[in-house]
Amino acid sequence: MKVEHTEDRRSTGILPFEDGNFCSYRIVKSNRKTMALQISKTGEVIVRLPLSAPYRFGHELVLKNSSWVYEAVRKVKIQAARQQLSWTDGSVLLLFGEKRTLRILPDFKRKKILIKESPADLTLTGSINPEDLREGENAVRIVIKSWYRQRARQYLEEKTAVWSRIMNTDYGRIAIRDQATRWGSCSGKGNLNFNWRLVLLPEDLADYVVVHELAHRFFMNHSKAFWSIVEKEIPDYRSRRKRLREYESDIYQKY
Repeated sequence: MKVEHTEDRRSTGILPFEDGNFCSYRIVKSNRKTMALQISKTGEVIVRLPLSAPYRFGHELVLKNSSWVYEAVRKVKIQAARQQLSWTDGSVLLLFGEKRTLRILPDFKRKKILIKESPADLTLTGSINPEDLREGENAVRIVIKSWYRQRARQYLEEKTAVWSRIMNTDYGRIAIRDQATRWGSCSGKGNLNFNWRLVLLPEDLADYVVVHELAHRFFMNHSKAFWSIVEKEIPDYRSRRKRLREYESDIYQKY
């Protein structure tokens, strides 16, 4: 079985499977002693090599374990399909860690779409036809995600202002991002980036992320001094950090 290489003939490749399907993979070198195969939560195949190992070792490792790679990628795809979120009337969405039922009320006289939040529901009223499953669901998804981002901005701006006063520090601008794997970041200039998906999580986890990023206003690293600042404000930060990681796979696959 041959491996066809893409643009970089050394660090990437295509692995064909016996059923006619195929997957791409990339080889990453780092300061490690052993070779390893990794399948990400999105199904990406990553081959990890020591710095001294030639790239051909990575290609050989993929070929040798092609059956394992096939099964691992297949399981990820099945799991993702099972957990695919439906954006239809009656679906359950998250807000502040609580389940809200999506209610869609068609109103074709209304030009703008209105979203009303209640303790139990998220009610969408506007010119959307829930009977048109494909276009209707896609329109609902776009509208709800846009609303989530707006809600996240208000929510996180308020939280950041409160925590900055408590921690006696300042910050620059706040940006709400659609980041693939990061909950937040802080630049050297004090600008803060937050993932809009924080609005989906329990409030205490959002607090942890905000405090974490504001702590970088004192130390732009993850030294003991940095963590001591986080711990001063959030003594149980370790358990919150663990819970945050537990949410990641579910949140990123569905939203």
